[in-house]
Amino acid sequence: MKTTSQTVQRRILVLALLPGALISVLMCSLYLWARFTELDQQLITKAEEMTRRLATLVVYSMESGEMESTQALASQTLDDTDIRAVSLLDRNGKELLHAGPNLLPIGLAQPLPGSVSLYTTHDTLRAIAPVVRLSGDQSETIGWLQLEYAYSETRIQKYRATLLGIILLALAIGIAFSLCMKLSRSLINPLQSIADELDEIDAYDLGSRLDSSPNSLYATLELAINRLLERLSYSRDELQRSVDLSTNELQETLETIEIQNVELDLARKEALEASRSKSEFLANMSHEIRTPLNGISGYTALLLETELKSQQREYLSTIEKSALGLMTMLNDILDFSRIEAGKLELDNQQLSIREVIDDVLAIMAPAAHQKSLELVSFIYEDTPEEIIGDKQRLSQILTNLVSNAVKFTNYGSVAIRVMLEQVDDTDIHTLKFTVTDTGSGLTSEQHSRIFKAFSQADSSRTRQAGGTGLGLAISKSLVEQMHGEIGLDSDLGRGSTFWFTIRTRPVEDENILFKPEPIPGCNHVLLYEPQELSRLSIGHQVQSLGLQVTSFQSLGELQQYIETHNNHDLLLLSQGDDHLQRTIKISEKYVQQTPVLILAMAGSSNHPENLPPGIHCLLKPVARNKLLMAIQGMTSKTLQSPDVMQPAKAVFEKQLDILVVDDNPVNLKLLETILLKMDQSVLTANNGFEAIELCHQKAFDLVLMDVQMPDIDGLETTQRIRTINNIYKRIPIIAVTAHALPEERKQILQSGMDDYMTKPVNTRQLVSTISHWTGNSVQAPDEPSEEDLPEKLQPDCSPVDEEKSIQLAAGNQQLAREMLDMLLDGLPEDLKTIEESFRNNLHEPLLERVHRLHGACRYCAAPKLLDACLELETSLKQTIHLNSPNIIHGVEEVIGSIRELLEWQAKREEAILA
Repeated sequence: MKTTSQTVQRRILVLALLPGALISVLMCSLYLWARFTELDQQLITKAEEMTRRLATLVVYSMESGEMESTQALASQTLDDTDIRAVSLLDRNGKELLHAGPNLLPIGLAQPLPGSVSLYTTHDTLRAIAPVVRLSGDQSETIGWLQLEYAYSETRIQKYRATLLGIILLALAIGIAFSLCMKLSRSLINPLQSIADELDEIDAYDLGSRLDSSPNSLYATLELAINRLLERLSYSRDELQRSVDLSTNELQETLETIEIQNVELDLARKEALEASRSKSEFLANMSHEIRTPLNGISGYTALLLETELKSQQREYLSTIEKSALGLMTMLNDILDFSRIEAGKLELDNQQLSIREVIDDVLAIMAPAAHQKSLELVSFIYEDTPEEIIGDKQRLSQILTNLVSNAVKFTNYGSVAIRVMLEQVDDTDIHTLKFTVTDTGSGLTSEQHSRIFKAFSQADSSRTRQAGGTGLGLAISKSLVEQMHGEIGLDSDLGRGSTFWFTIRTRPVEDENILFKPEPIPGCNHVLLYEPQELSRLSIGHQVQSLGLQVTSFQSLGELQQYIETHNNHDLLLLSQGDDHLQRTIKISEKYVQQTPVLILAMAGSSNHPENLPPGIHCLLKPVARNKLLMAIQGMTSKTLQSPDVMQPAKAVFEKQLDILVVDDNPVNLKLLETILLKMDQSVLTANNGFEAIELCHQKAFDLVLMDVQMPDIDGLETTQRIRTINNIYKRIPIIAVTAHALPEERKQILQSGMDDYMTKPVNTRQLVSTISHWTGNSVQAPDEPSEEDLPEKLQPDCSPVDEEKSIQLAAGNQQLAREMLDMLLDGLPEDLKTIEESFRNNLHEPLLERVHRLHGACRYCAAPKLLDACLELETSLKQTIHLNSPNIIHGVEEVIGSIRELLEWQAKREEAILA
């Protein structure tokens, strides 16, 4: 507070003293200016009068020539302290007498004046007056008198005036300062007293008040401060009451929260216990349900491999489908449980997109074909063949979407499309999958709940399709784990398109890329397919194998073409909506000319065990690999063409000693039967003790161990077997479990088991596992050696890839022919322009023509000319010198390719005319 008072005091002094000080300085300055002017004027007046009077006195002396009296007068004049020197000049300007020191120069030579004149230097003032003699009315100048005055006396008087002014100014300022100090103290001291009293007031005791007096200078301020203190005191009391009330309420709330925390902790423990119980229940239910399902599915598969009546086979197929449906529902419930618990993890490995889609379509084909639905797939060319991902989960998503599409579509088609949507800077590919159907569609209200758990598009009692309502919810969670999105586009009555995206990395390995090679004995394929999407899809499949395909929508068009052409090597005949037997009869008409591959519906019944020679069957939807194997088998002259619908029997190179341990006799018998059919040596054990006893008696090559068994489970049995001897430390032990929770797999592997298989076990899974862990490879059916194969046909040397042209024209053959004709028609002019530009060393016209030809080739699939144009255009953009070796070689290649195309065109026209 002291510092604040000093600051205020300084400001008062400045504000009060500064105006007086400025006025005093101004008045002093005016006084000095007036005094200095007065002194200067007095000296000038004295000089003029003195000089004029003396000039009158010396007239007589000059006329009479008595200069002694004049000299005495001059010396007497010097008694005046202001006069420094006296000089008398004659009429010619010659000095007659002089008294005092020499006159100081006054600058340049001046003519002697005719009247009294003053001349000033720095230190002196010279007065010059003419000496005039009067004679009557006439006057004559007979000389000049000069008096030089000094400024010294005047300056002394100025110094005295200045000193007096300064003394008076200081006195005035001192008096003003004293008055200002007194005024500031009268203002500051009361404020300081108020501040001191406020400092003495305790913050926790606001009862004190300032001593207020009506005569006080700050009476109003003191009263205001006292009122403020009263309000603060009241507010503090109110605040204290509020704090006390809030404290009581907070205490009660804390007690309530503590009670709730205890309750929540108990509820959490109960929830965890319930979750654990639910997980154990699901695991046990999975085991209890999968165990009989394993027997049902396994023995059904074994029965279907025996000779059965058609009705019996149909019944068994129904049993198998029902078991698979129950297994699917069980898997959905278990997956949803894992997702809720956050324990569903993806197993990312290398996978083939085409294989995943083919497997999904193969599973859904019977249901789709039973409703006469088209079930097709389109994989765009920019989509990578192999990616890194979870094959099982990707297949699960597609299966859910395709299953729903088939379920809610009564006529039309269901199509899967895969395309590359985006590639970012880190080479992460975003792939988009779409499943489009022509079903009933969905309303906007159904859109909002379609991806929620246990929700269905139609949840009424009269709904036509059933289900758990978990499929899309599980698919949504799986897609999100793959860092993608899922959605749908649908309008009621216009079908639906479900789509999802995944982010993945492609597998860039040249060894896995599909590279079509010429198929000996097959270049041109005829395709009859009445359904448009299937015709387009199968046509693309055939073209991707490097074959030329001609498609037909009706049998009449096919018959007309065959009657007028004889240039095909294979006929693909779709069953369409006809019975298979009728399709076989139609095939017999064409088999005399060419082999026939029937594309049969997966839901067709009464498949004949033996087909006529030259006729084979392939189930729809068509997979590219199976189509390739079928065509290779049918067109090869020396290979026996097995029925592509029949699987080959798995045969191992050597017999293994395998121990199967399971407490369920059904599962035990099933695994034993499957292994015996593979010509393996099998021993069985009903529990862990029997298994340990058998392992003491014999060394096995492989042990298949059930996990959940009475007495001792499979985990403990495995640990005991590992301790028998060093051999069993290396023997592969495979768990065969019905449990499906993630922690089960970790527990299995930590117990010492090498791998696990989930029930129901199928033959393919069992063969793959045995082959992997024992190194006992599966021996494929005998294949002909290269010497037994017929000589390969010469590769098609055509400079035009007509199949590729059709593919580039989106399957429009007419458009592809028109674009090819436009290219061929312009080739002569292109050839002429290129030759002339190169000959005349014209770089720009050559580059322009090659660039245009390059673009035309990209839409007409002339690979040789395309490569030549690309190489030449690149070289032309790198240099303008046409004598470069690269450009010379490129021009030769382009010209050669053009001439080859022109020759091919001429031969084709001759063949047409012939």
